[in-house]
Amino acid sequence: MNLKAKFYRNISMPRFIIVLITALTLFPLLTFSQEGKQLFEKHCTVCHTLGQGKLVGPDLAGVTERRERSWLNSFIRNSQEVIQSGDPIAVQLYQEYNKSIMPSFTQLSENEINGIIDYIGQWEPVVVEVLDVDVNKRTGFKHEEYLRGERLFYGLIPLQAGGSFNCSGCHNTVTSDSLNWNPSAIDLANSFIDTSGMNIYQSLMQPVSAKMEAAHQGMKFSEEEIHYYAAYLSHIGGSELKEHKIFPVKLMLFLGFGFLMAIAIIDLLFTRRIKYKIVHIAILLIGISVHSGLAYVEARDLSRTEGYAPDQPIKFSHKIHAGDNKTDCRYCHHTVDFSKVANIPSANVCMNCHNVVRTGTNSGNFEINKIYRAVNSGTPIEWVRVHNLPDHAYFNHAQHVNAGKVECNTCHGKVEEMHILRQEKDLSMGWCVNCHRDTEVNILGNKYYSRFQGLIKTDANGEVLPVTVEDIGGTDCMRCHY
Repeated sequence: MNLKAKFYRNISMPRFIIVLITALTLFPLLTFSQEGKQLFEKHCTVCHTLGQGKLVGPDLAGVTERRERSWLNSFIRNSQEVIQSGDPIAVQLYQEYNKSIMPSFTQLSENEINGIIDYIGQWEPVVVEVLDVDVNKRTGFKHEEYLRGERLFYGLIPLQAGGSFNCSGCHNTVTSDSLNWNPSAIDLANSFIDTSGMNIYQSLMQPVSAKMEAAHQGMKFSEEEIHYYAAYLSHIGGSELKEHKIFPVKLMLFLGFGFLMAIAIIDLLFTRRIKYKIVHIAILLIGISVHSGLAYVEARDLSRTEGYAPDQPIKFSHKIHAGDNKTDCRYCHHTVDFSKVANIPSANVCMNCHNVVRTGTNSGNFEINKIYRAVNSGTPIEWVRVHNLPDHAYFNHAQHVNAGKVECNTCHGKVEEMHILRQEKDLSMGWCVNCHRDTEVNILGNKYYSRFQGLIKTDANGEVLPVTVEDIGGTDCMRCHY
């Protein structure tokens, strides 16, 4: 008897009809719920939460019980139209939330708005489970627990539910010259050790962001395995990423030609295995040239840090902030117009935006949560300074940016295209002097340079000749070394 015949023999027609009707009834609901969740996260989470209190707008948990569906549908589609109609509830909300205007969603279809409402109505808070194992234990692990957690992290042993996953493929354990939006293993460990940081059970079993949910799809962990992960994270917490070492080409050239020159000298003076002295002379000349060139390059680059791009405590992308979102440099570095130094913004400046923007497109919640932890603990974020002149060189940002009208990218490069901020120019004395020789000063209409009006000259055609920074003393030694 074939499988098809067995199926029809083992299932009665009434039972089959009940199953079919149930499936056809639930499938649209599940589809709406999933689509509604995606629409809610895309359009609503910037201003509203579910069960986490007020944000820009009210907490929407339970709103489907307090308001009729038709009212919610109209308000979501065009809140201003409902307010202007004099609806008392809409007007009260408008007044209560400082007359903040909710965007209209006229581009959404009726089914899409109903999907959002269905998702809000079906949402339930996460139930805190009673676990058999302390998965958030932070100290007191046995050595074998740490070793098993390390092997699980690197995918060397399979999970109980099947499959092995190398976590270091996403959560790097060595430094990198490109931005990995996933938190490093050390970031995870430090967040786990922080009592107000990561809940490892929730992260692995109940991910709260769509990015984490997609990344961990197909992974099933037991409580015991999460306990082993906790042991590994507690062991590496507080350490630093291993440095990714680049093959030392210059050092090998220096040592290689040094060895060849030594052999050539020994053979020339003692062993005399090579008949032609021109070979010895050629090796010595080439070796001396290579050594001299390397010595010149190293001496020239001494204390210069061109290309320096350190890892930062938070994965802050200038490309996203200054490039994609067009954030003005002066918004964060607001002292450049009146101070010698460009300030590094405090966490409170970050919170001006991230009080609302809580989820990053690339990094999820993890990096933005670091700002919240810094604010709540009162601990400053220890940003790593990238551009740093020696102490004997004087540089004033206000002089250049405010008085001289110099654009930021003149010295810092195209910051709006950098995920990881790096030092674009070498900032050497020669580079500064050449800039002062070539840069023209706009004396006309600039009160700061009014005392240099006498330097303005015209040519035979009556056109004003350019005045450079050098002409007003910009290359005098005492301007920078006083």
